[in-house]
Amino acid sequence: MSILAARCAMNLRLLRPQLAALGGGRLCAAAAGKQQQQQQQQFIAMLPAQARSLSSSLVAGTGFGDRAARGGPLRMLQHSAVPAPRGQQTRGARWENHTKADYGSQRGNTYRNRGSQQQRPSFFSNLTPESTVYLLIGINGAMFLVWTSASQRFKSLGDASMMTWLTRNCSTMWANLVQGRIWTLVTPAFSHVDPVHLLINMFILHSFGPDVARMLGPKRFIGFYLGAAVAGNLVSAFVRGIIIPLRTGDMSSMVQPSIGASTSVIGLTTLFACVYPMAQFQLFLIIPVRAWLATVGFIGWDLWRVMKHKSSKADGAGHLGGAAAGLAYYWFKLRPLIRRMR
Repeated sequence: MSILAARCAMNLRLLRPQLAALGGGRLCAAAAGKQQQQQQQQFIAMLPAQARSLSSSLVAGTGFGDRAARGGPLRMLQHSAVPAPRGQQTRGARWENHTKADYGSQRGNTYRNRGSQQQRPSFFSNLTPESTVYLLIGINGAMFLVWTSASQRFKSLGDASMMTWLTRNCSTMWANLVQGRIWTLVTPAFSHVDPVHLLINMFILHSFGPDVARMLGPKRFIGFYLGAAVAGNLVSAFVRGIIIPLRTGDMSSMVQPSIGASTSVIGLTTLFACVYPMAQFQLFLIIPVRAWLATVGFIGWDLWRVMKHKSSKADGAGHLGGAAAGLAYYWFKLRPLIRRMR
């Protein structure tokens, strides 16, 4: 009991400067003074008998004032802890600060209080990592139906108006950018004509998307998806519209459309491999391989095809642009954060 009393006395001595600093003027009203006295007595009654005499003198000299009347001595002691230094903050708390703007502690609330104002939560605050990925998959699926309808209309009726409109507004090529349709840097990331192409991209997005969305938060995840699409499609248009015609003299690549979510998907897998390089992939669903090795292999393969101008259905330049976006986001955004967490 004597040890407990000594510890209580030591804690009270340490808290006395903070309590004195928090205390304002004393209550003038008689009722408020009586309430203050009762709260002090309740606080002292919770201590061991040996510490009561010492605690009475310490509490009496602090002067709780108006702040004590609102919360009492117990509440003041609970909230008087000093925040840990920056270097001693927990890893989880830092990561939560990085993602709580989108969801986490705020998710599920109908209203958020900011001062005296009440604001409705944003669209992203109600999204989970899984629902964010399903949202992107749903948009890709809907656009696939639009492209399929346009293709069937052209084949059966010979009406190419819808297909022409989609090619002008939802595919990447240098001619679209020259004519000012800059939105074609984003829209191809939701466009597919081949069902196999769609299934492969959506399978990879479903496999790696939730983990990346959990790291970034829904808002940043969608922003990264679109940013990787812009980077990949820009590189694709530049290579096929400038580099290849200059090196080979073939001008047809300038008007060759490119579509697909591969730019964004490659960006996601590259970012995942940078954060978790030792994670294990199932290459072709059969061969186990480390994430960093699989990513380096695919990037090397696309780089070789682009340099050799190998014709293929896969847009190697777009893949390289998406991979560059993933690497840049990790290096300039996530890597400094991870280094501060260590």
